[in-house]
Amino acid sequence: EVGKGLPDTKEKNKNQSKVIPHGELDKRRAEQKKRRKRFLMLAAALLAAVFLIVFFVKGGYEKILDFLGIERNISVTPVITEVECKLKGEPVVAGIGATTIIYDEQGVTGYASDGKWKWNEPCTLENPVVSYCDDSVIFTDVGGTVVYAFNADGIAWRYGSDKKVKAVFGGAPGYVCIIHEETEYLSAVTVFAHQKKSSELKELFTRKFGSHYMLTGAVSPDGKQMAVSGVYSKGGDVTGIVSFLRMSDGEIFSNEMGEDAYIKTFYAGDGKMFAVNSDSVRVIYHSLTASSKGDINQEIWNRDNGQELITNAVLLNGKYFVASFGSVDSEKTTVKGYDTSGKESLNFEVFGNIIGMHSAGDALLLYTNKYIYLYNEKGLLIGTQEAGFEIKGAICTDSRHVAVYGEGTVLSVSFK
Repeated sequence: EVGKGLPDTKEKNKNQSKVIPHGELDKRRAEQKKRRKRFLMLAAALLAAVFLIVFFVKGGYEKILDFLGIERNISVTPVITEVECKLKGEPVVAGIGATTIIYDEQGVTGYASDGKWKWNEPCTLENPVVSYCDDSVIFTDVGGTVVYAFNADGIAWRYGSDKKVKAVFGGAPGYVCIIHEETEYLSAVTVFAHQKKSSELKELFTRKFGSHYMLTGAVSPDGKQMAVSGVYSKGGDVTGIVSFLRMSDGEIFSNEMGEDAYIKTFYAGDGKMFAVNSDSVRVIYHSLTASSKGDINQEIWNRDNGQELITNAVLLNGKYFVASFGSVDSEKTTVKGYDTSGKESLNFEVFGNIIGMHSAGDALLLYTNKYIYLYNEKGLLIGTQEAGFEIKGAICTDSRHVAVYGEGTVLSVSFK
C-alpha cells in the first residue's frame, strides 16, 4: 500500500513538543541576566584587586598622599648591630657607602653595615678632622701636612704637602681643594683634579691671599666656580669675606664682604650658595659673565636679637639648607629648612638638645646625647632609636644607615 508505514509527523511533533508555561520564559531570561551580572561583577572585582596590587606596589598611594599634601607614616623599626671594634683612644667616625669608617690609634678602619671588619689603613694623625669630597671621606691632619681619602673599599688616595693644611673641601665631582698656610701670605688654596684611574692628584692652580685668612669653601656643582670664605684684615679691622674664583684659572671674579665670617658654605644644585654663621644665613649667586644682572645676595634668616641661634647646619639632598636652632632656656630644639628662594621647606621640633646633625641623600640625621632621629627631606620621621649610652657623635653612612658612638661602643643602625 502506498504510504503504509510512514510516520504520522503531525502526531510525532505533537508528542515531542513541550509547552512552556506562561511567564516561565521571562523567568529564564531574568536568571540569565542575573548570572551575567554576577559574572561581570566578579570579573570587575578581580580586575580591581589586580589594579590595587599594582597601585600599591608602584607607590601610587604614597604619590596621591604627597600630591594632596597629606603626611603619611613612613617610619620603620631600626635594626641595630654592634660594630666589632675595640677602640683605642678617642675615635673619629665617618662613613660612606653603608661603610662605617673609624680613625683611632690603630689607623683608619672600615666596617660593613653588619658590623664586620672590612679593611684597615695604618696611619697617625695628630688632629684629625673629617670632611667629604666627591665620593670619598677625607681625614685631614689639621696643622699637619698629610691628607687621606677613603671610600667604601679602602684608601682612595693620600697627599703629602710641604705646607700646613687647614681644611679640605670639594663639591663638583673630581675636584679636591686644600686650604693651607703660605709663606708671606695669610693663606692659600690649591685646587687639584683627582685622577681616579691612577689615584693621583693633579695640581691645577694655587690662589694666594695676602689679606684674607680663609677657613672653608665649596665648589659649584657644575665645576665652574668656587667660593672661599674667611676673614679679611686691613688696618686693624677684621670683617668676613667670601671670594668667588673661576675654576678655569683661579682668578677672583667677585667678593662679598660682611660683618662676620661665614663658617659654612654650601652650593645647592641650582648653582646658588648658602653662606652660614650662627646669626645669619644668606643665599649668594654670582655669574661668571661680566653682567651682574642675575647676581643674588639675599639674607633669608637672621637672629634679630632673639634667643635662638644656629647650632648646626647641613645641606640636604643638594636642595635645602637645614639648621637646628637652640637657646639655653628651651627643652626643645627647632629644626628649619629653606630652599634657595628663601622659602621655608621644613619646620618641626625635637624634644631635647640637638648636639649634632648629618645628611646623606634625602636623609637628615639629628641626635641628642641619648637618641638619634632620622627624617626625610619632607620632615617625615623615618625612625628613632635610643643608643643606650651617652652619644658622642653620629653620622649617616648612607641615606638609611647610621653609625652612632660613645663610651667605647659603635653601633650600626639600619632604617631599611
